[in-house]
Amino acid sequence: MKKEKTKNSVIEKRIPHYIIIILLFLTGLVAYKGAFIKGIFLFDDQALIVDNPFIKDFSHIKDVFTTHLFKGSGVYSNFYRPMQAFSAMIEYHFWGLKPFGYHLVNVVIHMLTSIAVYFFGYILSKRQIVGITAGLLFSVHTVLSGPVHYISARADLLMALFSVIAINFYMLYRETKTRGVLFYGVSFLSFLAAILSKETAVMVPFLALFYLYCFSDRRANLENRKPNLLWPFFIVIALYGWLRFTALDFSEGKLIETTTGVLPMHIRLLTTSKVLMLYLRLLVLPVGLHMEWDIAPAVSFFQDEVFLSIVGLLIIAGFIYFLFRNSRLKFFAIGWFFITLIPYLNIFPINYFMGEGWLYVPCIGFFILIGLYLSELGSRSKFLSWAVIFILLSFTLFYGALTCRRAYVWADPARLYKEVLKYSPNNTKARINLGMILAKSGDREEAIKRYNEVAKITPNDSGAHANLGSLYAEKKMNDKAMEEFKKAVELNPKDYVAHNNIGILYKMKGDIKKAMEEYTKALELNPSYPLTYNNIGNIYLDSRQYEAAIRFYNKAISIDPNKAAFYSNLGKAYKAKRMPEKAREAFGKALQLEPGHKEAVSELKTIR
Repeated sequence: MKKEKTKNSVIEKRIPHYIIIILLFLTGLVAYKGAFIKGIFLFDDQALIVDNPFIKDFSHIKDVFTTHLFKGSGVYSNFYRPMQAFSAMIEYHFWGLKPFGYHLVNVVIHMLTSIAVYFFGYILSKRQIVGITAGLLFSVHTVLSGPVHYISARADLLMALFSVIAINFYMLYRETKTRGVLFYGVSFLSFLAAILSKETAVMVPFLALFYLYCFSDRRANLENRKPNLLWPFFIVIALYGWLRFTALDFSEGKLIETTTGVLPMHIRLLTTSKVLMLYLRLLVLPVGLHMEWDIAPAVSFFQDEVFLSIVGLLIIAGFIYFLFRNSRLKFFAIGWFFITLIPYLNIFPINYFMGEGWLYVPCIGFFILIGLYLSELGSRSKFLSWAVIFILLSFTLFYGALTCRRAYVWADPARLYKEVLKYSPNNTKARINLGMILAKSGDREEAIKRYNEVAKITPNDSGAHANLGSLYAEKKMNDKAMEEFKKAVELNPKDYVAHNNIGILYKMKGDIKKAMEEYTKALELNPSYPLTYNNIGNIYLDSRQYEAAIRFYNKAISIDPNKAAFYSNLGKAYKAKRMPEKAREAFGKALQLEPGHKEAVSELKTIR
């Protein structure tokens, strides 16, 4: 066995780090090859990428760091995650709206995190097998596949990567004699990046405190006498909290309602006991996965599943106490699991009781714990060391195969949403998205059926009415479409898309005054919505106000320069104004974006 000797400890090392890094990277790429080969845009990807003008021009970089995550697309939220939007901005520069690139970046970030997890286990335990176990399981485990496949979960991936790096370098700062300033600096900057990725990174300094508590007697601390220097981390948390309640508060002065907030705390905590046992089951056997978990609130302590869950948690608590008395490494590993789950335990109400993606950071502690037990088993004899290798390979192949299969579900949105409805029949979000998929495939009757189901389950869901309106409009049932759009804006007066669509219907009726009123409302609600500028341009074009039409078409293009229809309409305005060169240029751009664009081809033939 090769050993690395330092002033602080003797560290087991059998395989060069670069070989482990290559192994983890290749293993992850194989497990997730379907993510970037078959991946598509889903759920919030439409708002955060496709309809988000902020990521399409670097001039919006200030907006990315000073507004909420959905601001560009005009959707209301109070999420401040600038690193996610900034990463999408860089990606859009390289591959526009091709899903392949965004999925590939998600997979690469996940692989980098698995490498960071390997080093975390290695630095923490001084045993390479612990790091390899944790890194491999993190790389291929199926329960983590959701955030990797879902582009809009980028915040979770970035937060995890930067958080683990921050902890790794903080441990190096504490446990090594040289390069302390460098290690501490990298740790602090990584923490800043983590908290700008997702707010749950506030747990990083608490994890560092927990590390100091568990390993305060490590020889390195006694020799180096380095200060803890965690106070700058907590100053950042305080400053971040202050900014989120002042300059970076996007709640618009209203209370943010949560799904679980209507329940008393004791009911939330009893329900959470069920969720914790479900999490542990998924870490061992990740089957029955789906995107939206609908957990029924607990009724009482004596409900069977609640009572059994609490008994199970009490047994786990006894096990944790045993570890505290006998193994600080194992105690730290299981403590990591529970500490990083705290933001999701509904102590403070959040929208859901459970989400697979919420295990993304907590599972690291679970995998470290497995690595520690495998390490102890393998150290007993040569035969058992080979048994450990067999066990680890079996785990990797089993979870890796399940993860590969999940790619086929995520690549088929109809199958993905039907899977959600199988486990959560009343999930309106899945029904709405399934309706959209059915509508795009041409099955409008089935889509209308799905939206009407949503309207019955949740009659106050404005999205269902808005989508019904769009379907009726496609079927030329304009009166029904108008009725549904008006219901949508009645339920949600800030639905700028519905206002825009009402404007289109009024224009079709010839009521230009009312159409302009609706378009104006839409722009008041979202000044960055390009379709409304295009629609106003159409009104000016029809009324032969060509200068105004050109101005509005150019505004639409400045927000979203990838819509062939905008350039085609601009070309028609230039043609009507007898500016043939500019018209050809605009039509040519439309054909670049959409070869064979019918209007552009037809109009180009008539220009002399």
